[in-house]
Amino acid sequence: MAATVVIVGGGIIGCAIAERLSREDRYRVVVCEQDTVGAHASSAAAGLLSPGAERGELSSRSFELLPELVQRLKPSGVDVEFRVGETISPALTVEEERRLRAGDGRWLDQDEARREEPSLSPSVRGAAVHRAAQVTPGRLVQAVARTAVAQGAEIREGWPVAQLVLRSGRLRGVQGPDGVLAADLVVLAAGPWSPSLASPAGVPLDVRPSRGQLAMLHPRGLVLRRMLTWRHCYLVPKPDGTVVAGSTEEDVGFDARPTAAGIGMLLEFAVRAVPPLSDAAVGRTWAALRPATPDGEPVIGPAPGLPNLFLATGHNRTGILLAPITAQLVAEQLAAL
Repeated sequence: MAATVVIVGGGIIGCAIAERLSREDRYRVVVCEQDTVGAHASSAAAGLLSPGAERGELSSRSFELLPELVQRLKPSGVDVEFRVGETISPALTVEEERRLRAGDGRWLDQDEARREEPSLSPSVRGAAVHRAAQVTPGRLVQAVARTAVAQGAEIREGWPVAQLVLRSGRLRGVQGPDGVLAADLVVLAAGPWSPSLASPAGVPLDVRPSRGQLAMLHPRGLVLRRMLTWRHCYLVPKPDGTVVAGSTEEDVGFDARPTAAGIGMLLEFAVRAVPPLSDAAVGRTWAALRPATPDGEPVIGPAPGLPNLFLATGHNRTGILLAPITAQLVAEQLAAL
């Protein structure tokens, strides 16, 4: 009989794990989502996938898995708008120039940077170029979820998990709105809501909400050929001609409202980096709560003291990028049981 795996959380991490596990007959996969698939941080991201902008081997490994994942998603009928390209990271100070020159990107001097990206600020001292890609996050989550369902997974939307059910020191399932869903294995992928389920079960989990705000800009014409990253901010030109400006990192609890201060900072950054954006119309503004950890690293693996509970959270800004490798790691760990 197939082992029942309950995945708590229907964001990109939970859905990617469901897609990976549902390819194997040994598992019966059920995803429990309190709202709708991708309702929170996953669909609210800009979709920038840049291993060069993120530290660690995990980002590079996951980036290499993306084309295969996108290929598997094609039968879903959802175009995730996957595009391979580059990011450009301008240096506006001497310190930034020194740091970027020492990195592994392709360095452009001031004239080269302005020639390749004419809209960059005249004060740019140069820029580093890295390989990158992008997707439309909302489409990606839907495609992954549809693919998982087509492979046999079940997704329960509007089915919040109230608690993990333990008996005799072992995890037996999850408590939902209409009773207990029995499980042989549980994967906790509920983003910043994960600790509220882990802690009562005796599992310490330091994952906190980090608010990220974004703004959609509508420039009059083409202003960027590449995606632009600068410190913790970015500008992502999308296929429809808009540009997504992001993002803040704010410790404000579970307050997911965009604010005048946060959006104002993003607009100031956008105009400073790319002056022609001063004439862009400001469209939608939004915010989402990302799961952050103190050391900036995601939590992926078995929970201490509960061998049939697995944790997959804490990805903060890199959930979309790290979804493929997270799903692979969880699958490998479950197979080793």
